[in-house]
Amino acid sequence: MSKKKDDLEILNWDDEVSYVKPKRIVNKEDLEQQRKSWERLENNLKQVLSIPWEEFDNIDSAKIPQKLDLVNVLHRDEFEWQYLPVKSTGEKKRIKRPSLHLNNGLDSVSIFYGGVNTKAEKNDEGETVEVATLKPEKEIPRHISAIMDYLFGTIAFQGENLYLVNNKKFELLSEMKMSERYKLAKTGRFKVSEVMKTLKFIHSKLRLESVKAIKTAVIACNDFQIDLKNKEIIMDTPPNPKETYFKVFEVDYEDCMELLPLVMAFYDETMDHKDSLHNATLQVIYTMLVACRLDTKRHFFVSKSFPRTGKSFRQDIISKLFESKSIELSNLIGGVSDIHWAGLDGGQMLVVPESGSLGGMDRILKILATNPTHKARPQGGNPIDINLSGVLSIDTNEKVSFSSQLESRAVNIAFHDRPKGEKTKEREAIFKPYWKAFTTSDPKSSNLVPTEAASVAFLIHSFLYWQSENFKINFRRVEMNNFRSTGDFGESQSYLLEHQRTTGLTYTLVNPELSEIMTLEFGRNKHARTESMSEIGRKYKDKKWRDNQGNFKVTKAWVIEDALKAQKAIAIWIESLMGDD
Repeated sequence: MSKKKDDLEILNWDDEVSYVKPKRIVNKEDLEQQRKSWERLENNLKQVLSIPWEEFDNIDSAKIPQKLDLVNVLHRDEFEWQYLPVKSTGEKKRIKRPSLHLNNGLDSVSIFYGGVNTKAEKNDEGETVEVATLKPEKEIPRHISAIMDYLFGTIAFQGENLYLVNNKKFELLSEMKMSERYKLAKTGRFKVSEVMKTLKFIHSKLRLESVKAIKTAVIACNDFQIDLKNKEIIMDTPPNPKETYFKVFEVDYEDCMELLPLVMAFYDETMDHKDSLHNATLQVIYTMLVACRLDTKRHFFVSKSFPRTGKSFRQDIISKLFESKSIELSNLIGGVSDIHWAGLDGGQMLVVPESGSLGGMDRILKILATNPTHKARPQGGNPIDINLSGVLSIDTNEKVSFSSQLESRAVNIAFHDRPKGEKTKEREAIFKPYWKAFTTSDPKSSNLVPTEAASVAFLIHSFLYWQSENFKINFRRVEMNNFRSTGDFGESQSYLLEHQRTTGLTYTLVNPELSEIMTLEFGRNKHARTESMSEIGRKYKDKKWRDNQGNFKVTKAWVIEDALKAQKAIAIWIESLMGDD
């Protein structure tokens, strides 16, 4: 007999025969637990076969129960191979290679998928008896595997969301995740969207509860938990095997708390001012609240400074708390962009590291910053809706300037620029304590990587600050350091700032000299001119003013409209001029 045939062989052993030796050591409690599991699954299977499938609006709705008729739940006893009880003959048909294994994190069962037939045969005594024969199907359909996972509790609904709950940490199943888990082909009778609709229809009739409590807003660690919904840190509480959590980290409370002073010291060293510190601290808890659906995706974050200020280091640490997706913005434009969009599915933190110029990216940034879903086509697949609910976080050294729509959603974090003339060894000496405390070596990386304890310490720090703010999140306005010297300003900006410096006026009237400078710089591109003036807080509008004779006039002028931007620009202009002197 070939090995393949031997693997598929179905043995008809009578468990009363004494010469068959047990192949595994079990106790009665385990067998009783397994019995309850298969009985519950068999009961759920009966229920799903009896629901009114004619109400399911799908051309193949009648084929689903036909396929489910071929599902047979295997039983266990003290022998190694599971068996299929055949009621009509009283036999136990031993199965060496089941068609499907199910595991919900608490129990496991196996499935034989195929037909059970009976036929009359003569036994050794010449009597005619009914004997069962099994006819296994070559393959179990993918949508049937998904349905069986639901019936056994491996996947479960809570509200409108479907979760995979067989691990300590649950997973939210989007269409993309469903497609990956059940290997749903791009063509076939049941596409991923139809499988999801099928599961929702079944759930609307059966309303099966999850075998584990789904803790959608609890972060579980070795000896404590952070309950975001109830806004508390629960001490001396290890993970419960009958619960599945939003996040799970293998860290101890004491180890995280030891790092808290260093977290605060790091922020003191790197933040430009208290408003940036406020925004940076709240970014962690806000992103976590959005990820667990306790808050909505209303904001995105931009961290900016000149190089080597700790921006990327911090981004690496906090991103380890999340399902993070790294983004190269230019990949999201063009013919193959669908594949890159699909790769963002399920990301809780959408990270743009070391970004170049953000100019011309407003449309892409608006989608990333505001849309909860986006249509994309994974490689070799059909278009699907990807989960784009993650919070966008940009790390850049470049000038930051957004349209008014995006600017209202942007939360700026200005990092403190390193002192001019600071040597590399001096900077390394300052950051060395943080590298040593927050990172470790990793065989998969040539660089040091953040430890889980460091990431959770940043989270605890954020949680405690949120608590001090009465659990409210109100981000503060921060104006970025887009300019460092007079050379960073354009010709038109320089003209207006110098006029402001010498006259003290908050407006500059349009005059032939200024008009000529703007024409040379911008040509007919009014949008570029407006954006450039906005960077220094100016707006083109009518201005009422008094001439030398005391007469009031109304003339077009570039007027300070945004006092914070204007103050930032003039301060850098004057400081730079003084430095040049």
